Amino acid sequence: MALSAVLALLLAGCATSANPPPAYQPPRAPGAKAVQEGVKKGAAEAKLTGGLETTAVRRTDHGPGLYFVCLRQRGPSAGRSPAYSVFFDNDAYKGIEISVIVDACEAQPWIPFN
Repeated sequence: MALSAVLALLLAGCATSANPPPAYQPPRAPGAKAVQEGVKKGAAEAKLTGGLETTAVRRTDHGPGLYFVCLRQRGPSAGRSPAYSVFFDNDAYKGIEISVIVDACEAQPWIPFN
């Protein structure tokens, strides 16, 4: 009987927590500075040189981050270079991948990247 009481107390202690886990907060879109730094990092990883172009930040349901921008090389050699997707969660750079059809990078307005 005493053993049952001790086990019940031990299990009850494990079941309660003074600090509940924080509520889930979905990632937000990255800020302009984070996009600039992430694009530079992604361009270096993809070994892109010369002028670059990007698109506006958009939300996605695939890839390593919840938000992304499209990135491509600008100039005469741009036609031979693929477009890339640069992914973010909040202001954190999450990686770069070759753009896929669902990213619709070709349909987006491109702006020069400085």
